[in-house]
Amino acid sequence: MTNQLSFKSQPLKDVLKVGDLSGHGSLVDQVYRLLRRRIVDLSLPPESALVEQEVAAALSVSKTPVREAIIRLAREGLVQVIPKSGSYVTAVSLERYLESCFVRTQLEVGCAKRLATQGVSAADQVRLKSLLSEQREAIEENNDDRFFELDEALHRSLFELAGLSGVWEVMNFAKAEMDRVRHIKRQFGIRQRQLVLAEHTALVEAIVARDSQTAEQAMINNIGAVDDEMVTISENPRLLQTIEDLNQLVALDLKSRGREKMKK
Repeated sequence: MTNQLSFKSQPLKDVLKVGDLSGHGSLVDQVYRLLRRRIVDLSLPPESALVEQEVAAALSVSKTPVREAIIRLAREGLVQVIPKSGSYVTAVSLERYLESCFVRTQLEVGCAKRLATQGVSAADQVRLKSLLSEQREAIEENNDDRFFELDEALHRSLFELAGLSGVWEVMNFAKAEMDRVRHIKRQFGIRQRQLVLAEHTALVEAIVARDSQTAEQAMINNIGAVDDEMVTISENPRLLQTIEDLNQLVALDLKSRGREKMKK
């Protein structure tokens, strides 16, 4: 568990790199995905200013795709656009987080039950078990970011195999705040990767066995119901304090840097 906050606002040019664009999809999609990823992993923490010209310069793109990407992020509640002022990453919201937990629980549990009922092919079983193997390798390599990506890949694959790809997009849109809090919780060691892997393994085994009841419970164990998350937060008061401190810390850091610029 960390003893102090390590979040700090950085210049956009240090956070956003041209090479980080995926190269897949439209330029708007690529810019949107990168900005979202940096907001979610807190590289762009609350109160960070998203200056269109600076983002465009850092990514070597025009301002148009940046503007459209920011509009998308505003719809998700990750960015606030203030007329005549600019666009800023929003504060982490506990209320939005719990709403995200509710949405995710309903959709993911339904997906697990559906997939276990309809069954998966031998090829799809290999696909799911391969993702588990990759997660195990990420743990052995102590690659937290890779493990997070593979975690997302497994859950996305379940929706795809259940014929619910569109539902995954809806849920992914809704759970943005959950993902930010997940990155904070990682610093506290609240969710151990080995435990998550064991939960994923139990989930996949239940789906392969076509045991819908066990698959439902395995999914709940993995993602946690809203009540479980409320208990987790209440039992970890430093987590709630960290969220509050994070929202204030970066704002103070930005104000401090602003004063330094005025002195120059």
